[in-house]
Amino acid sequence: MNALLACFPMMKTRPAAGPAAGRTAVAAIAVLFLAASAAYPYSRDAGSYEPPEADADGYYWWKGNLHTHTLWSDGDHYPEVVADWYKENGYHFLALSDHNVISRGTKWIHPTEHRFTRGTGAEALQLYRERFGDDWVETRVVDETFYAELDRIPPGGGSGGRRPPEEHMELGQELVRLKPLNEFRTLFEEPGRFLMIEAEEITDFIHVNATNLVDFIPTQGGDSVRETIENNVAAVMRQREETGQPMFPHLNHPNWRWRVTAEDMAPVEDLRFFEVYNGHRNSRNYGDDTHKGLERMWDIVLTRRIGEMDLGVVYGLAVDDSHNYEDSTSDVSRPGRGWVMVRSKFLTPENLIAALESGDFYSSSGVTLSRVAAGGDTLSIEIEPEDGVTYTTEFVGTRRGYDPESEPVLGEDGEELEVTRRYSDDIGVVLATVEGTNPAYTFRGDELYVRARVISSKDKEDYYSEGEKEKAWVQPVIPGARATE
Repeated sequence: MNALLACFPMMKTRPAAGPAAGRTAVAAIAVLFLAASAAYPYSRDAGSYEPPEADADGYYWWKGNLHTHTLWSDGDHYPEVVADWYKENGYHFLALSDHNVISRGTKWIHPTEHRFTRGTGAEALQLYRERFGDDWVETRVVDETFYAELDRIPPGGGSGGRRPPEEHMELGQELVRLKPLNEFRTLFEEPGRFLMIEAEEITDFIHVNATNLVDFIPTQGGDSVRETIENNVAAVMRQREETGQPMFPHLNHPNWRWRVTAEDMAPVEDLRFFEVYNGHRNSRNYGDDTHKGLERMWDIVLTRRIGEMDLGVVYGLAVDDSHNYEDSTSDVSRPGRGWVMVRSKFLTPENLIAALESGDFYSSSGVTLSRVAAGGDTLSIEIEPEDGVTYTTEFVGTRRGYDPESEPVLGEDGEELEVTRRYSDDIGVVLATVEGTNPAYTFRGDELYVRARVISSKDKEDYYSEGEKEKAWVQPVIPGARATE
């Protein structure tokens, strides 16, 4: 009940006449939700879900995914099935971030000829029907009336309607309507339990997610990688300023097709978040002999921003970038590989974004933390242990007086490659390694920043990369700059 009331602060603080008044308020909430759920054929318990417990200060850890795809773009399942998976698996919030579209308006798809359901479309539609009922699943046969209606639907993307490709509109074919977010979110959202957030993957040459946006944002372009990042990030921040709604951009999978370097990222003033772990197996999180891994890029970006550019920290997100769901024949991009745990009193977009922007969260591919505290002269962590699993925590940072010089990476022909440059080993040093479930690091006073990487001995079952261990990433802190607990 505390988690439920976490989204009703007025109900928590309003004076009551006695215990009966409190019971009346709770009963009213229960009646409201029962009435709402009775209108839909779909309802299901969230499996073995256990609500989070508040800490001594009334804060909860909320689990969420900020990068998700559905049939609105290149995912291979219906958005309700996707949302259902996340809620059933204990998540508290989910951002649906399809490519260059927000799920509004009218969109019809051919269930088996859609480019991302070929081979699995019949099974996906059957599961959709079984789970949500024939009354919920909306279909129609292509006829002359449908053609006339299409003439009134814009052919482009964005927040308007979406026309099916012409080859999928033959007379007599059956199409399925994709529900927009505001139509199906009522099936899943519960105060203090599950929240859906509107988002978009702005898919330019470089991909940037916009989370909790108000309106569709078109790609902004740019004459370089850096300028493309800057322009798309600026478009999100501009909408935030114009509407007053909290929202934020984050840079997606920098190593996808090797498109982004640390030098591209570091100078972008309003870039506060990037994906340090992306569950899509084509995202190349760990780099190769020529390209730096994302953690190495993170340390270079942090060092240059703090030590040379007088810019703030960039936080590292773990995300799924999920595309392949139930009945899919592909395991390239499954859900449940990476997530964020956000510490906030209330499960609302405003509170989650405020916590994210203050760095009051950690990212994970499997390790659970019960406490992260940065204050005074110490960064301390408490890990929730699993039986038979051991934990190693590496505190990583760069000390003042580091060698700032770098050199280009050359190809076999001696020409400079467009990849992250080589930097000194002074950058991103392991400052301390601690075994056990209560690691802590005492600041020496000369660190530009300190972050932590928790590595478990447990193999990640649904892995991004074969052989990887479950991990957690604690966000960078600048010693003396903030205190959180």
